[in-house]
Amino acid sequence: MTDRASALLLNDRQKQCLRLVYENLEAKEIAQRLSLSPHTVNEHLRDARRILGVSRSLQAARLLADVEGHERLVHKPFGVDPGPDTVEQEDEPTAAGPEVPVTRNRYRLTATQRLGIVVGLALAIVVLGGALVGTADLVGRLMSKYRVDISDGPYKH
Repeated sequence: MTDRASALLLNDRQKQCLRLVYENLEAKEIAQRLSLSPHTVNEHLRDARRILGVSRSLQAARLLADVEGHERLVHKPFGVDPGPDTVEQEDEPTAAGPEVPVTRNRYRLTATQRLGIVVGLALAIVVLGGALVGTADLVGRLMSKYRVDISDGPYKH
């Protein structure tokens, strides 16, 4: 399979990750830029290497750049929205096609939200524990009231 045909098998996230590798970003930086976990970025890069048949991510990134006709002289990655700190220059044309929307990681929580979850879980555990103890007490009282003795089995003579 040719490089161009292999590159067509890559999904958008794999291409985004490879473009950022081509700009010398590490997995942690790519993850931050794309609102992903570093583990997810590494999975995308591993899958892209497998599809392209190379052993290193930079090799895969170079192959993609060659297929897409990207030159490394530009200062920003192509086809990826710049981070909030970066200023875009309007006079520079982009070599990538349509922009791919970058979604926010749904598991990113603030410290207050995390604390709320922990407190909520602790409260639920206390309530459920109390319900369990109350139920056990009720069963014990009913058994005492009706003089149910469970110490001897029903088949014991």
